[in-house]
Amino acid sequence: MNLSIFNKDFIFLDVEIKDQQSAFKFMADQAATLKLILAKDKKALILGFENREKQGTTGFEDGFAIPHARIPEIKNAAVLVFRFKNAIEWESMDGKPTKVAIALLVPEGPNGDEHLAILSQIAVKLMDDGFKKTLKTTKTQTAILKAFETKKEEKKQEVSNTNQDQLNIVAITACVVGIAHTYMAEERLLKEVPKMGYNIRVETQGSKGIGTQLTTKEIEQADLVIFATDTNIDKERFVGKKFYQTKVSDAIKNPEAVVKEAIAKGTIIQNGKGSFDNSRGKAKADSRMGLIQHILAGISYMIPIIVLGGIALAFSIGLAKAIWGPDASTSGPASNPGLSPWGPLAVLDKIGGAAFALMIPILAGFIANSIAGRAAIAPAMVGAFIGNNTGNLMVLPGMDKIETPMGFIGALIAGILVGYFVRWINTWNVPKSLRPAMPIFFIPLIAGIGISLIFIYVLGGPIGWIMHQFSNAIKHAYESSTIGVGLGLGLGIVLGAMAGFDMGGPINKIAFVTSTALITAGIQQPMGAMAAGIPVAPLAMGISTLVFPRFYNKDERGLGIAAIIMGTIGISEGAIPFALRDPRRAIVCNVLGSAVAGGIAGAFMITDAAGHGGPIVAILGAVPYGAQTAYYFLAVAIGVIVTVASYGLWVTIESGAEKSVREAHNIHVSQLRSDKKDRIQEIKKEINNIKHADKLAKKETGNDIKSTDKIEVLKAQIVKINDDFKDVVNKNKLIMKEIEIAEKASIKDNKANIKTANTNINIATKEAKASIQSVKGERSKLDQLADIKENKREKRLAVQTQYRQQFVDQYNKQIVA
Repeated sequence: MNLSIFNKDFIFLDVEIKDQQSAFKFMADQAATLKLILAKDKKALILGFENREKQGTTGFEDGFAIPHARIPEIKNAAVLVFRFKNAIEWESMDGKPTKVAIALLVPEGPNGDEHLAILSQIAVKLMDDGFKKTLKTTKTQTAILKAFETKKEEKKQEVSNTNQDQLNIVAITACVVGIAHTYMAEERLLKEVPKMGYNIRVETQGSKGIGTQLTTKEIEQADLVIFATDTNIDKERFVGKKFYQTKVSDAIKNPEAVVKEAIAKGTIIQNGKGSFDNSRGKAKADSRMGLIQHILAGISYMIPIIVLGGIALAFSIGLAKAIWGPDASTSGPASNPGLSPWGPLAVLDKIGGAAFALMIPILAGFIANSIAGRAAIAPAMVGAFIGNNTGNLMVLPGMDKIETPMGFIGALIAGILVGYFVRWINTWNVPKSLRPAMPIFFIPLIAGIGISLIFIYVLGGPIGWIMHQFSNAIKHAYESSTIGVGLGLGLGIVLGAMAGFDMGGPINKIAFVTSTALITAGIQQPMGAMAAGIPVAPLAMGISTLVFPRFYNKDERGLGIAAIIMGTIGISEGAIPFALRDPRRAIVCNVLGSAVAGGIAGAFMITDAAGHGGPIVAILGAVPYGAQTAYYFLAVAIGVIVTVASYGLWVTIESGAEKSVREAHNIHVSQLRSDKKDRIQEIKKEINNIKHADKLAKKETGNDIKSTDKIEVLKAQIVKINDDFKDVVNKNKLIMKEIEIAEKASIKDNKANIKTANTNINIATKEAKASIQSVKGERSKLDQLADIKENKREKRLAVQTQYRQQFVDQYNKQIVA
């Protein structure tokens, strides 16, 4: 084995660890010591391990676990072996505690791909009893190293079946990460199924690609198809075959039971689930995925476009106004707007505009893709593109024109409608001869034209009419002679709230277009209120990633920096991913802060001569220098503070302080909810199997067979599961609240001790910073500062844990499972 991946220094024997969380922390500490990660990235590695466990336990049988993480912070791929002095709980497949953990560290990107094969081989070694015995009992690191270096004779799968008289089984194994479970399931199936007297061929679909791919002949000869997968695999090749789906962990734990159940409960893959069922993502997650998860899937594809477009627009607009004045465009000053139509700023503006034009169709397309697969992408994109151009929407009688596009609200509508429409089409029993035409002809044509017609004739006009009424109301209010502080405050609140509601969407746009139009009439106060409200959402969401980092992952924190830049230049779209990620809280808090900012600006009658918003307009003089500039920045600052504080407080209250009883309760409830969904999904799957069996029986006998009683019993079970879940959650909530009272009293009693401990930590941190020696240049110094900052956080968290852990333990002992 490559010594850069595994050597004696990577083996730790008889480590004293009390639980899984402590094990992850110890692993991260050792990885940092071995220079596999930077010290400041220990938390990222721990989070990587934790996120993998959320996808499914890495605890196997006989006291072994393979925690693994694939994150960009890992510098070098490595295998670390930890044998614990006392076995710890790991939610293993056999319910037994874990004695040995083999941690796999994989860098993201091509460097990680180079090592996937080796890491997968290590996972398969756990199928060998001699290997496991060595790891459990040997006294030396050398013996363990030798056990890893001993090559297991590779079992070559035969291309053709060995006995045509036996049941021929083909299987596909695929886990979420594609490192361990995929190949362990393959090994178990190949080892145990032949003992049952059956032929089997297994295709693996892991991170290193497709292995031992099934041939067309093997699929044709197969009597049974088994998917032991945690990710959705295209079923096109298997239409007409008896099929059974299970989790990859089931195939590892008990392959014989999987095969027996597949034989007894397998169903024929129908046309609607065949050649044009292009579902993607996790099968388990997709089956229970709610609307928010589909939207989040679309956001993940939209984020790079937002960053590209937002940064390009921010720099082009910001520099143009800094060079030529607040009224300038990117192609020249207001006095000569065509001065530099092909200059770098104008070109950068075009790139940013193109990215933002693509943003809406991409969001719609990949929401639809998450719901129904690849066939839904094109029609959803076309529909969203149509809806995002006012020239494509039919004007209603009495309207001069439609002034606002449907924006990202249109993208949501298109993605959702097309997605569920295509999902419904995928259930049709289509003749075999027509199947190939469905995803490339029928679905794009019908769904694409359908959603476009809905936007053009049905939704575009009414939405435009409503926005037109808003526009007229705002215009008449500002043109009236009664405008004063009170009315200015009220209208400013309305404009600010509209700016913060949908961040570049139709509500935002109508307020912006109206305010811009009033500038030409000499009324600049509406634009002043808009200019204050526009940047609040992106600035506040970006700042919240810095103030409350525990609620965001690394990618989201990076997006927060981009949102701050966009907010400074007045591009509110930077807040869209955060609003869609957590709409219930983010949109409410964005509207609140933006309304406050707009209200303050409106009350002080702040004016803005430029049709733009954000601090850039005040910096460049579009908001008159002097008192108005001060009031403007005050309005924006207060709005941002309101949003950041309200959002952070809301999330913290619901999530609980770190290491607190409330946090433990929320984690437990989240697990209960996940378990509930799993159980309900299994029952729904059983109901669908019964209905399908009834249909097949009707085809064979001609009689209308309905297993109503069985289905009603199963439906009653679902009702009971939901009722039991509510009952258990309420009981645990009462337990949590009772213990939380004691916890708060303890924290209050120890307030002085906690304050002293934190003061000492601050002093030690200052001393550590003062003693930094930059040996290898500035980068070395920055690394040391990052380590000191991370160390400070760990120590402060340890203080919290010290005074809260006893209450968390008490809660965990009393909770109702």
